[in-house]
Amino acid sequence: MYPYFQRNPKQNLQTREMTSVDPLQDFLTQNPDFGTLLFQVTGGQGAFPIGGATVVITKNLTDGHALSITTTTDESGKTQEFPLPAPSRNLSQTPGGRDVFATYDAVISAPGHVTVIVHDIPIFDGITTIQPVNLAPDLNGNMLKET
Repeated sequence: MYPYFQRNPKQNLQTREMTSVDPLQDFLTQNPDFGTLLFQVTGGQGAFPIGGATVVITKNLTDGHALSITTTTDESGKTQEFPLPAPSRNLSQTPGGRDVFATYDAVISAPGHVTVIVHDIPIFDGITTIQPVNLAPDLNGNMLKET
């Protein structure tokens, strides 16, 4: 599974002023280092792993662009670790200024379960973030839960 760069089709391109700045390159310049993210997807309030769950990790960039990665969980309910761009940890030694982490969103789904959306998952340079997600059974159909 490889990250890809896409233009958000919801943006009206004809009324927006074009810029010469590449949103992906700008994001990578501001976030030159990497942290890792993995998901542990379970059911029954953590009692059993959910294999085959789909996980879509996204980062909205400027001008309607987005960074997106799609993967699935293995039989233990875990995804592989994904390296994601993050600001340098050296910024934490400087008072004031910008955040020392990048944030990402994720949508987690599996057949027969309520889809979960997780917002603002922090990614720190050199740190592995383990994001636990509990999927509830979908008893009513088409349910969505945001956290």
